[in-house]
Amino acid sequence: MGNRSSNNSNQKIGQEAKCPNCDRKFGPSTTYNLLNTHIDHCLQNQQQINNIGFQMPQPQVQLGDNYIWVKQNNQWKRVQSQVNGGQIQNLSVQEIKNRSFPEKQMWFNLQLEKFRIPWQLGSDKLNVNLNDLLQSSLISARNVNLYKEVKVVFQNDKVQDAGGLLREWLTLIFKEMCKDIFSLTETNDVTYKIAKQSQYFDLVGLAIAKALFERMNICVEFDRPLVKRLIGQEISFQDMQYYDKSLYLSWKYLLENQFDENSLQQYFIICKDDEIIELKQNGADILVTNQNKQEFVDLSIQFYSEKMISKQLGQIQNGLYKYIPKDYLNIFTAEEFEMILYGVSVVDLDEWKQHTTYKTPYADTSQQIKWFWKILSEFDQDQLKKFLHYCTGSYRIPVNGFSKLESNRGMYSKFQIVPIDYINANSFPIAHTCFNRLELPKYSSEEIMRKYLRSIVLNDLEGVFGME
Repeated sequence: MGNRSSNNSNQKIGQEAKCPNCDRKFGPSTTYNLLNTHIDHCLQNQQQINNIGFQMPQPQVQLGDNYIWVKQNNQWKRVQSQVNGGQIQNLSVQEIKNRSFPEKQMWFNLQLEKFRIPWQLGSDKLNVNLNDLLQSSLISARNVNLYKEVKVVFQNDKVQDAGGLLREWLTLIFKEMCKDIFSLTETNDVTYKIAKQSQYFDLVGLAIAKALFERMNICVEFDRPLVKRLIGQEISFQDMQYYDKSLYLSWKYLLENQFDENSLQQYFIICKDDEIIELKQNGADILVTNQNKQEFVDLSIQFYSEKMISKQLGQIQNGLYKYIPKDYLNIFTAEEFEMILYGVSVVDLDEWKQHTTYKTPYADTSQQIKWFWKILSEFDQDQLKKFLHYCTGSYRIPVNGFSKLESNRGMYSKFQIVPIDYINANSFPIAHTCFNRLELPKYSSEEIMRKYLRSIVLNDLEGVFGME
């Protein structure tokens, strides 16, 4: 089910569960294998019935809490938000453009839900070989319907996916892409730009589409010009500071000052990789002057943000727009779209604690729970993000905060801590990323708990679903 620290499908589910199709109840001692086998058979039978006639369920309006995280002046802040979903869902694209970000976000999610193929009609499998991650992912992703429930199957891994592995897959492929087809921007931010041509940009578009459709965040941030191209908006001069700060400052100086044209000796060309590229016809013979310098800058921006990456950009857009209508993306500003795509990059521990539930006998007054939050308070932001990823499969939280953590199928699932027995042979907490659930052993001391929690954040556990 996407659980960390155990790859045994015979592990018990630990709490009462109910089949989402037939409502049959299963006790805490039921194994994941038995539960999943029943659900699969149940869905197959339901699919046969649905072939006779199935009515698509209507998207449900899910009201948010009274706050939302927004990024203002490069800082994350919580702001009040009162949204009436019932009125918003019927607005047109043009009408929603002038609404607030929380309203746009809800409208966007409700519109996408209309495309969802119910899980009762079956799921598609995304077969992935970790030794050939991008190639196997690309081949498989081209053959699945992203409007359906997609279950990720890692080759030679017995873990069954209930949503957690999809988040894990998104993290793995984007990090792999940053080693190859993307490179860091020349800015102070850790953002990425297109580096070279590759067939894998088809996969980028499909992965972004699935992340948006399932309301999952991706772990990699792109440069602002690329973001604006994806949502169908024009690039401004100011946007280029998020692509290459030195280049932006040189253009800014050029535009704001008068200069001696003969001493500058700049022509309408760009030198890249030992190649001279003319920005316009006969550009190598046209000197940049105080009169035409704006045209030079405009053509340079067009080259870097569009012409130089036209093929790669087209690949991403084709995959993205296949599932997410371009008009829907165009309602957002670049900053708003980035908040939806990346989520909140800061982990607010107080908010996390506030929106955590416990299974008896654990409660917020339990000694182990007090130790747990005390130890997490000792972590820095990077360590908190690693631990969050361990528990949920994502380094970030939705802009609606911890109260709106989701499991698979777009259902809200708050973070939950469940007690399990402390066994010396296997004392690590078990995280079920598909349910945002952490099975925390009943450690006998704070130091023992600290040892295992710190081990999680000090080691690279990406792609590891088993520590036994």
